Amino acid sequence: MQPSRPSIWLRDSNETASRKPGALHSRRGRTKSAASARRDADSRSALFKILLVAIVVIAFGTVYFVVASSKQDLDDETRCPSKVTSVTVLLVDVTDPMNTPQRQDFSNQLTKLKNSIPQYGQLMVAKVDATKDSLLNPVIIRCNPGTANDVSAATGDPDATQRDWEENFDKPLTEAFEQIATASNADQSPILESIQSVALTQLQKPGQEAIPKRLVVASDLLQNTGDVSFYRGLPDAREFVDGATFRRLRTDLRGVDVELWMLERSDAASTQPRSLADLWDNIIGAEGGTVRRIYNVSG
Repeated sequence: MQPSRPSIWLRDSNETASRKPGALHSRRGRTKSAASARRDADSRSALFKILLVAIVVIAFGTVYFVVASSKQDLDDETRCPSKVTSVTVLLVDVTDPMNTPQRQDFSNQLTKLKNSIPQYGQLMVAKVDATKDSLLNPVIIRCNPGTANDVSAATGDPDATQRDWEENFDKPLTEAFEQIATASNADQSPILESIQSVALTQLQKPGQEAIPKRLVVASDLLQNTGDVSFYRGLPDAREFVDGATFRRLRTDLRGVDVELWMLERSDAASTQPRSLADLWDNIIGAEGGTVRRIYNVSG
């Protein structure tokens, strides 16, 4: 009998041979899949890095744009930009000396007014005076350059901004307030003429129609000129605003909010009756303004 071992070996060899190509193909496939996965991962990583760099660049660009666009070129003296954000005029008529309570309350009101001016808002201070030969010259004009609360370390220098406010806004205005609180002892009080003057020079400037405007009149509110004297008795409000004298003195206060700070006189009972405030409310209304506040200065 012939041994069958060789045939068994041949069959095993054929089966082994027939399996080798498939196994090789499988290993190559796995190798290609791994390489492709690595390439995909590298591509995603590169794309992520590009996007991250782009986001950082955009963020820095945005911060730079915000800082650059918000930075204003300010006048060396007034600290005003080319376009102010609001206009406030303080018109003061201190004919007689104020007593101690009045001086303190007047000082308090002035400080509140100063602190109410927004960043890049303008405050102009003037004294009631005759305007026959020329319009009123301001005692001082200043704009609020902002405080440390208006900027951050990312958008500016808080310390430098605060110093600017203290040295170029707060200090000169405080000094001006002390000056205007001194009695003028003037023979006349041309309040209506002075309101007309500051309206023309400050409150109705072309290009400022859309910004907030405010007029503060600190006075005993007793108009006293050769043409009109409230000392001789208060006129009827309707007759006064319809008369020829008022037509010459009136001005345009449309869009202007008005505050009246009444400095009471020692003879207030006879010279400053309740109807005085009503008269001025009618006068301001006839000029297009709105009286937002009437305040009696203490004392």
